Amino acid sequence: MSGNRDEQANINWQRYEYGRMRGHQSFCRKARECENFYMGGGRQWTPEDRETLEAEGRPALEFNQVKPKLNTAIGYQIQNRMDIAFQPRGQGADEDKARVLSKVAKQVGDNTGLHWIETQVFSDGLIQQRGYFDIRISYQDSILGEISITDLDPLDVIPDPDAKSYDPDKWSDVIITRWLTLDEIEDLYGKEARDKCEKEDLEDQDFGDDEADEERNKFGNEDTGSTGYMGSATLADGSKRIRVIERQFWKTENADVLITMTGDIRTIEGMTEEQIAAAQGVVRARRRIRRVRWVITTYNYTLFDEWSPFKHFTVVPFFPFFRRGKTTGLVDDAIGPQQLLNKSMSQFLHTINNTANSGWVWWSGTLANMSDDEMADRGAETGLAIVLKDQTPVEKAPKKIQPNQIPTGIDRVIDRAGQMIDETTGINDAMTGNTGREISGVAIQSRQFAAQQGLAVPLDNLAKTRNMMAKRILELVQDFYDEPRILKITEQDSRGRPVTEDLYVNYPTEDGSVLNDLTIGEYDVVVSEQPMQVTFENSQFTQIMEMREKGVRIPDSFVIKHSNVTDKNDIIDAIEQQATAQPDPLNEARAELAKAQADKTRQETVNRAVEAQYSAIQTAGVIATNPLTAGLADSLLRSGGYVDRDLPPIVPELQGGTGIAGNLPTNTNPITPANPGVGLMSGIETQQIEGAPA
Repeated sequence: MSGNRDEQANINWQRYEYGRMRGHQSFCRKARECENFYMGGGRQWTPEDRETLEAEGRPALEFNQVKPKLNTAIGYQIQNRMDIAFQPRGQGADEDKARVLSKVAKQVGDNTGLHWIETQVFSDGLIQQRGYFDIRISYQDSILGEISITDLDPLDVIPDPDAKSYDPDKWSDVIITRWLTLDEIEDLYGKEARDKCEKEDLEDQDFGDDEADEERNKFGNEDTGSTGYMGSATLADGSKRIRVIERQFWKTENADVLITMTGDIRTIEGMTEEQIAAAQGVVRARRRIRRVRWVITTYNYTLFDEWSPFKHFTVVPFFPFFRRGKTTGLVDDAIGPQQLLNKSMSQFLHTINNTANSGWVWWSGTLANMSDDEMADRGAETGLAIVLKDQTPVEKAPKKIQPNQIPTGIDRVIDRAGQMIDETTGINDAMTGNTGREISGVAIQSRQFAAQQGLAVPLDNLAKTRNMMAKRILELVQDFYDEPRILKITEQDSRGRPVTEDLYVNYPTEDGSVLNDLTIGEYDVVVSEQPMQVTFENSQFTQIMEMREKGVRIPDSFVIKHSNVTDKNDIIDAIEQQATAQPDPLNEARAELAKAQADKTRQETVNRAVEAQYSAIQTAGVIATNPLTAGLADSLLRSGGYVDRDLPPIVPELQGGTGIAGNLPTNTNPITPANPGVGLMSGIETQQIEGAPA
């Protein structure tokens, strides 16, 4: 059959074999091992080790500590979703179009189930070192085309083995291998492609795997059917699956392009003459550009060989830990401690079993109720009764063999193995919330935040992947959402109630302009992290209740809005109706109390102002009676921190007065000094001016 192979299929297959032999096979073996240690259920022991232990009568225990650790990290991603927004950057962009693009990106995420797909890709990366998105335009549900986002099995994707960059734009190619039925091939590539694949007649060996490949993930097991090494599989019911090699690679060529006023370059290939003529403010040119070539083949035939309509590969990777082409996940370093834990626990149980059944030593022919062979078989029975023959010496009585002691330190090895799993995965008890009751909730949250720093690298790489995804979505929207269409957008009103609106995109208007023309302008991508709705609302509700306890007057409608009750919108409506129909007595009482407090404050202010004026009059009267006290009063006021609003001095002297300072009474008797109590009922607060005639 190899003599009928076309040239492009042969080139594609040779590149596929090159990628497999240059590291993909070893990656698949490691990824399969990591997946087994995550899944557990007996998969953490190899079949050879399990057979050896069973032959020796030893247990093969499995205490899976990897899965709960990984689930904690995956839970962080589940509770935080990606929120994509755009900001205007270049010519032709504005805030209104940026908001529309943000809404379109949200609609794409909701329509494709992006959050759940991201969870699968994130899990693939943490468990199997690598995760992959696939983003392209699909015409299955819409003749205008819609963005389709799916996840790829890491074992099916072969990146450029000679590349060392995180960014696929710096790879020379990427290969995706799939097993498709004849119906799927006809649906994707046409009837002619199906007719070619029906001629595939290769030797069958195993279903879904090459001779040297790891078993691919599927619902069935290795007994499902058979497959050929060269790429076809036949089931018992007669249906056939064909291995399809999809290769995307960069190639440079001369092409006709349109150059926009903003400098964007778009190839003319695939555009109609009407679309080219309708393009305004563009320059048609021919230049050498780098484009993506898309070739899809089987082992013998070419199914598709065209230029890709996209500016990038459809594959977007996620690598938790990346070091110039080398990838690892969280499970890799946890395999050793998990194996140590399993073996230590198995050995511990084996030692205990040997202790309980240590055996006997007896003299042959001294037993009356059983033979020597029966004693050998029943010696381990609980409550075994042994009868000796008459006149058997005491020294010939059966003796229990002293069992071997459990090796000291084996319990510490078990504890240390559990600690090493925490250390290697970076997920400890604080992050999982397993702390004592004596620790406050705030302290637990602080420790969880500190523990999340151990996931800083995988989360930063996830942010990098999200940024690439957002840029791909922006490019696909601007390149393919160029026809008038109506999108259903669901948003929340001021109460948090979902509201659906029609978003008109690229719609011509009566004045000749285009409403929400998304094909022009350059935008910056802003990817933020938003908590899931339930978690976010719980946090908001808790903070609102704490603020109300502190005295902040938050309306009841806001409290109900951030709660998780089912009929919260109906409750808000009922409260508002009650407020308009019949005033709440409690609210009226609160309003009256606030009014009374305000009146009291105004009255106290007036009283203090009157007292100050009266004190000023009293002071003026004292100074008028005794002008020499003005300087002393000025010094006292400055000492007390009084600030004069007029020109100094604070207390002016009485002009033209002689005063009565010389007539002030004095007391020079040391036996009866001046009593401070004398001035208690005197001063500026008295009802008459001091020193003045009564």
